[in-house]
Amino acid sequence: MKKLQYIFIKNLHNIMKRINLNFLLLLSYPIGLIYSLISLRNTSKLFKRSRVLNKILNKKYNPILVKINYAKYWIEVLWLTKTNFNKKILDNVNIVNEDYIKKIKKNGAIFALPHIGNWEMAIPVGNHINLDLLAVAEPLNNQYVLSWFKELRQDLGCEIIIGGKGQNTFDKIIQKLEDGKHVCLLSERSINRTGVGTEFFSNLSAFPKGPVALALKTQLPIVPTAFLKIDGKYTLIFEKPFYVPLFENESTSIQQGLKTLAKAFEKLISLEPNQWHTIQPIWSNEY
Repeated sequence: MKKLQYIFIKNLHNIMKRINLNFLLLLSYPIGLIYSLISLRNTSKLFKRSRVLNKILNKKYNPILVKINYAKYWIEVLWLTKTNFNKKILDNVNIVNEDYIKKIKKNGAIFALPHIGNWEMAIPVGNHINLDLLAVAEPLNNQYVLSWFKELRQDLGCEIIIGGKGQNTFDKIIQKLEDGKHVCLLSERSINRTGVGTEFFSNLSAFPKGPVALALKTQLPIVPTAFLKIDGKYTLIFEKPFYVPLFENESTSIQQGLKTLAKAFEKLISLEPNQWHTIQPIWSNEY
């Protein structure tokens, strides 16, 4: 079954990469609507989330649009190749606050991203502005599919480390940062329901401490980052880099670093909240 899943994804990618992306993205609307219906329990939980977010955000959070944008993410991934992106998208990408990273990109840095927009598409843009990228991939049960994703991201221009238990991931990333790599980490939710309690959109979340712990260990900056589609244009946004304060108590340093990161993520997500397709529980009261 796992081999069949891999063959299906690979063949679908080989077909979709030859089709006009704008045409393919039209399919996201029926797919997103159908997905909203067949995952009705999850959709209802997102409507509960919307009641909280819509008291805070200027743009309304709509769970149906979130599911549609989640479908768009997968369509873009299955269309995406380095050649496709460079020929058809790269020249029209808007980069916001590139000056923030000009002074730091000669050394290592930690780019922390929320699950918003399409982070895969940020890879060739990062290469274009001379970032030497590395990312950590979540382990999957299907090793064939995991290898496919790894090859796709590496072809786009990002070295991949596979995370998970027993992989010594933290020390590997430290070494890569010391070598001048620019490490990209998706950072606003924990995959195993553990993390450091952090206020996020006025609710308690468990944030993974990885980006902040790495910054504390290396004294390198964290750059909150997102790749969004704003007014129909793909946009790479860098928020102001920050250093994690060094207190006598390490846990206090990590908490303060996560507090700063959460605020930066709130700002990025607020730009296009319906492109924030974290449909899994994000707050402790959602589990």
